[in-house]
Parts: sequence; structure tokens; C-alpha cells
Amino acid sequence: MGTRRLLVRRLRELLVLAALATAALAWAYDGIHRHPEEVRDRTAPAVLEVAAARSALMSAHLAAERYLDSGLADGTGTDEEYRIQITAAVQNLSQIADRQVAGEDGRRTLSTVNALLAVYQEAVGQAVEHADGLTALSGAWFLRAEDVLYRKETGILFRLQELQQAQRGRLAEQTVFTGGRWTPWALAGAALLVLAAALTVTQYQLHRRFPQRLNPWLLTVCALLLASALPAWWAWQTQVRLDEARGELAAVIAVQQRAVADDKAGRELTARQMATLVDRTAVARERVRRGMGATSGRTGRAVLIPAGGAVAAVLSWAGLQRHLVQYRFRP
Repeated sequence: MGTRRLLVRRLRELLVLAALATAALAWAYDGIHRHPEEVRDRTAPAVLEVAAARSALMSAHLAAERYLDSGLADGTGTDEEYRIQITAAVQNLSQIADRQVAGEDGRRTLSTVNALLAVYQEAVGQAVEHADGLTALSGAWFLRAEDVLYRKETGILFRLQELQQAQRGRLAEQTVFTGGRWTPWALAGAALLVLAAALTVTQYQLHRRFPQRLNPWLLTVCALLLASALPAWWAWQTQVRLDEARGELAAVIAVQQRAVADDKAGRELTARQMATLVDRTAVARERVRRGMGATSGRTGRAVLIPAGGAVAAVLSWAGLQRHLVQYRFRP
């Protein structure tokens, strides 16, 4: 094959491979870094708001039960702690409506929960109203409220748990490094290896046909290939943060599920237990916010990948073009 024809062929190969490697690496990098912001701003808050709403409702019910058992209920109004917790639950549900990521099913679940919450509040109000003298009727109303809150499959807490599971499914899609995310990285790695092999072959052929031991332009492209390990390192760091965020949220939900299980088993929940759950939710919220915020710098570095690809293409062109314009070519 003539030297000029060989050079043109090699130049085309290097440019095409550089473009493919750049596109694959950018795709793989974006596959991880497009999620932290959504996790921070929508998914994690949605999961935590559901957890906070469930905690507030359980605390409210506990406060109402203690208020009725204390004998202080005189029919004039509910306990202050109960009112505080119900208000918090309503605010949490409002926040969920703005942030929930479970789609149309999530919106329907929230609508049902809000309707059931109104029924629950009415039942508690009736229980308190009849507490002064009509203890049997008061107890019946309180059992009605408890049923609305805890009933399996149709109660408020169960519906919120279903919503939480749907949101956790979305969280898993955003944070778990599944097989689908391996594909772009495998393609990027393969493209970079093929490009490295093409550069090596081109260097060898140039060495044989021209009085030049090594082409500095192509050597610089090789250095850029080594630098492509940096995006992989940055992506790994971001994935670690995503895994940590998922773990924080899972820990909150686990604590909450234990509290619900204790309540169902008849073991009395204490105010301290509920406060611990609230505190754990707040800690998880802050840790997720900080963890996802720490990835913003790496997300901004995505522009370096196409920039590096463009530089590699220009250097490849410069490294071969100087030979293409020479007057004579070695056969």
C-alpha cells in the first residue's frame, strides 16, 4: 500500500476511533452524573417526607392515646402535642405532593391518604369530645381512628409505605450500578483500547517509513488516553456517594419499620423512640444533601470529555498531516 494512502487511512481511523471513544465515555459518565441532583432535590426528599409523615402520624396517635388515657380529656379539644404532630404530618404530605417521584400512582395514593387523614382526625376529635363521661363511645371512636391509621392494605400507614416503596424503586434506578450502566463503560473501555492499539500501529508504521523514531503528536494523544482514567475515577467517587445516600435512606426506613412492628406487636412506643426516629430522618436528610452536593464539581467536569476528544482528534490530524504534505514518500 502506498504511503500516502496508508496515512490517509490511518488518519481516518484515528479520527473515527477518537470520536467513538469520546462519545462512549461521555455517555458512560453522564449515566452516573445525571442522577445526583435529582436524588438530592426530589427523590431523597420525597422518601424522607414520607418517613417524616409516618413518624408524625404515629407520634400524633401516641399523643392522642396518652391524652385519653390520662383522664385529662374534657371534650373541649385535643392534646397540644397531637395537634403539633398532625400539623407536621399535613406539611409533610404537602411537600410529598410537590416532590413525589412515583408518577400517577403516587398522586392517587396521596389523594387517598389526605382523604383518610381527614377521617382519622374526625374520629380522634369525636373520641376526645366523648371522653368526658361517655368512655365507651370515646373508645369506639378511638378504635375507629386507629383502624383508619393502621389497617392493613387500606390504612394510612400502609398506603404511605406503598408510596415509599415505589419511591425507593425510583431511588434504586438512580443510584444502583446495574448491568445497564456497565454497557457504556464497557463500550468506552473497548473504544479506548482499540484507539490505543491504532496509535501503536500508526507509530510503528511511521517509524518504518519516515526517519522519525516517535511522533510527538501521537504520543500526546497517548497521554490523553491515560488521562481518560480520570473520568472513570470521578464516576466511581460519585457512585460511592450515591450508594451512601441510598444507605442513609434505607437506615431511616429500617428504624421506622421497627417502630411500626413494635407498635403492632403491642410494645408501647415511647416519645424517646419517636424522637430518635425524627432525629435520624433529619441526619439522613443533611448527609444526603452534603453527599450529593459534593458531586456537583465532578458533574461540571463532564465538558472535559468532549474537549479531550477534540484535542485528541486535532493532535492526530497534526501528527499525520505533516507527513501527508511532504514532497516525497517512502514506498
